[in-house]
Amino acid sequence: MRSDKVQIQFCAALVDPDWDTFVTNSLDPHHEQTSLWGNLQRRRGWEAVRIIARKNGSILGGTQLLYRPFGRVFRLGYINRGPILDHDNPIVRDALLNAILACARKLRLVYLALILPYSGRHLIEPLKRLGFFEGPDFLPPRTAMFSTIVLDLSPSLEDILRGMKDTQRKHIRQAERRGLNIRNGNRSDLRSFAGLLISLCERRGERPNIPTDDFLEGLWDAFALQGQVRLLIAEQEQEAVTALLVFHMDRWARSWRIGWSGKYSEKRPNELAYWEAIKWAKAAGCRYFDFVGFDTKMANAMADGNQTPPSGTCGASSFKLGFGGTVLPLYPRYCLFLNPLLGIPFRLANRSRMLSRALAGLFAKAGLG
Repeated sequence: MRSDKVQIQFCAALVDPDWDTFVTNSLDPHHEQTSLWGNLQRRRGWEAVRIIARKNGSILGGTQLLYRPFGRVFRLGYINRGPILDHDNPIVRDALLNAILACARKLRLVYLALILPYSGRHLIEPLKRLGFFEGPDFLPPRTAMFSTIVLDLSPSLEDILRGMKDTQRKHIRQAERRGLNIRNGNRSDLRSFAGLLISLCERRGERPNIPTDDFLEGLWDAFALQGQVRLLIAEQEQEAVTALLVFHMDRWARSWRIGWSGKYSEKRPNELAYWEAIKWAKAAGCRYFDFVGFDTKMANAMADGNQTPPSGTCGASSFKLGFGGTVLPLYPRYCLFLNPLLGIPFRLANRSRMLSRALAGLFAKAGLG
């Protein structure tokens, strides 16, 4: 397929080093756009295909699309933090978006959800012109992240520390004095990490939104060899208290998941784990530390100039805010029904709480929550 000398390539190879290098070196890289992640998701029933725009052999942009069966007949697709376009070239952009639609039709998808990259604002209007709309909360992926907080690592560590809230800075100093040990974890520590993650989720009344069986081992095997994942463990006398797993891609470090036993809160193990991760990311040459996830209601209020957290906002977000950084309200999920008739009941559900809950439950049972 050609569009003004732009060649479109469809690639379903399990490993695609050229594409992964492009993702890593892009301005807005994300591990879920790599072929390593796509191959890992096969354990959860997903298949992956990459739609790549090239010119004279060089990659100009692209995206990874995951898809899986929904029922006996249908297939659903999902793009997370894509497509990746480091330059807003309308010719490349339009060729790529049209190729995504062509790929969706070839795969016989009935539904496609797209979560834009952090820098993806320029893609919103072109997506709308193609029929994408802002999806309501009951449509998958329901676990998508719509706001975050990012810390600029270009200042010195002393200045980064001074930019934190007084209480957070005090807690970090306390953690450094109170005898907790922080070390690098390895593959053998993943079960401990999973246990701490489950413990934290249970105290919050939540379910872990990642598998905690062999998925984590597969993740480690895929990304640790590339130097793109790190596990930090805070211990009290060799007892793991907090574990933080961080992805690293070029200028970005992302605190993917944290687990905490709930013990030794007076020693501030979580503050210490994040602070050590921040120091490591800066030493590794990262420009940004992404805390991955922030209360959307709180983010929107702050974007409107209200610095007082709205009632009912997430305590974890208030904790992250203490480290300084910039709150980023991101973009909603953009959805498309490839068969407009099938989209009618879902659009109706947006007006019916009962129907939307029923559909959300249906998606969750199919592993699409």
